[in-house]
Amino acid sequence: MHRLSELPDFERRPPRDDEVRAYVDACRPDAPVRPGMLSNPMAATNWRSVAHDRLARRMPDPAACVSTPSLADLPWGLGYLLFQRRCNVLVINGGDGTIHHAVNATLEVVEQASQRLGAPVPLPSFLFVNGGGMNMLARTFDTRGHPVRTLDRFLATSRDTPLAQLVTRWVPLLSVREPSGRLRHGFIFGSELVLNALTMYERFGQGYRGLTRFFYEVAAGITLQTELYRRYGHLLDAPDTPLVVDDIVHPRYTAAVATTVPMLLLKGLVGTIRRTAPPGRLNTVAVLETDKARVVGTIPRLLVGAPHPGVLYGEARRLRLHGPYTLDGERLTRLEADPDDPASDVIEVGGTQRVIRGVCVT
Repeated sequence: MHRLSELPDFERRPPRDDEVRAYVDACRPDAPVRPGMLSNPMAATNWRSVAHDRLARRMPDPAACVSTPSLADLPWGLGYLLFQRRCNVLVINGGDGTIHHAVNATLEVVEQASQRLGAPVPLPSFLFVNGGGMNMLARTFDTRGHPVRTLDRFLATSRDTPLAQLVTRWVPLLSVREPSGRLRHGFIFGSELVLNALTMYERFGQGYRGLTRFFYEVAAGITLQTELYRRYGHLLDAPDTPLVVDDIVHPRYTAAVATTVPMLLLKGLVGTIRRTAPPGRLNTVAVLETDKARVVGTIPRLLVGAPHPGVLYGEARRLRLHGPYTLDGERLTRLEADPDDPASDVIEVGGTQRVIRGVCVT
């Protein structure tokens, strides 16, 4: 099934108490696995070849498969899958951005259900399939193969299996609090320069081919002062605001990344960060060098996590910095800051005790 309006039993309404209780019962460790699927039809792999229908035909219950091209449909689609279909495993068919929105919407839907019921409502387990371009989050859970093969393996091993016997990995979430007080959750945070770099690399083609070409063009541009670099080189300027890691102030820096998951590239052969952070903590990388030519010189070591005098590696509880940012590949540029107050665009990134249970399929 595609749009919500095409689903036979869908109703756009809050869940009833009995439906929430039935979902809670379906999340017992001894309950059978009940998968549902949420697809983003605009994600890169879906757009090229996979598509929603191809995966939905493999699912035990095709009516428990929702395609949501609009973010506004996400809460309704999730409410339908969790409370009307009692799905305890959500198959997220999309890339890192799809996973980001799906996880945040699930947190919101489950929290509302908990308030309604007056008791904690558990999160479902998640199976992330490779529906996007970079798919860093899918690599975290060993689901980096083709979406069809990943789903087939999962269905073959989970049929007639209780929920507790799934092979899973627990991964904590980080939080980003914006100046307005809005709180977002995710796995991989990048500062303003990371956001600019994502914007630039998309001009060279997404995925690893685009990433490789982006690094080459940046290095060549600085050396040869190419036309491309003259037009877009300002996007690599270091901010003039400080970075605070826990209580340590770094007056100047170029870029900062915080993550709770490993950052693996090129089929896992290259990794800036290779470990999962414990709950409440962040793996952090900060480029403190500000000269552009020397920043580019850090890239080879930065990609593999090798020591460099201009790069700070470590574990932290929180970061404090200014400006737009990226979270799980999603670019957040409108922070509702006061244009007359330079300090009003401060964001706080922190570790949390919230943990996602992801299904591993090798």
